[in-house]
Amino acid sequence: MDSFFGIGFPELVLILIVAGIVMGPERIGQTARWLGRTTAQLQKISRGFVRQLNQELDSSGDGKALKETMQELQQLRKELTDLRGEVTQTTKGATSAGRKAIEDIQNSIKPPNLKPPVLPEPPKSEDTIEAKADNAGEKNGAAEATAVPKLPTPLDVPDDPE
Repeated sequence: MDSFFGIGFPELVLILIVAGIVMGPERIGQTARWLGRTTAQLQKISRGFVRQLNQELDSSGDGKALKETMQELQQLRKELTDLRGEVTQTTKGATSAGRKAIEDIQNSIKPPNLKPPVLPEPPKSEDTIEAKADNAGEKNGAAEATAVPKLPTPLDVPDDPE
């Protein structure tokens, strides 16, 4: 037991020291005896109460009713667990169907996949800087032309006179 009413061992020692200073040695002994007797009486009363309660529960027919109620509670708990499992399975099925529907909708909205452009291999015999720069420009131009289709230009429509 780490604490008694939120009071740990160091706090208890401090309280006893302060009590010894305030009450003096004669009254501390009397107070300790009184606390001991009171604690013993309270323990005796609580033991008698628990003993009497157990006897009443065992001797009366309510003990049987209590046992039956406990069995019913256990059966209801089992049924509740089964029902929870069924609900979980149902919601998992509905959730997966909803996710599949969302994926289908998203896939129907996406444009068709464009194939990545095939770049010709650069000739290995050219070692000049100008030839490399020209090849790089051609590669970028070819990649841009094949990867992104051109968008149509907007039409100018005159305003309606009415």
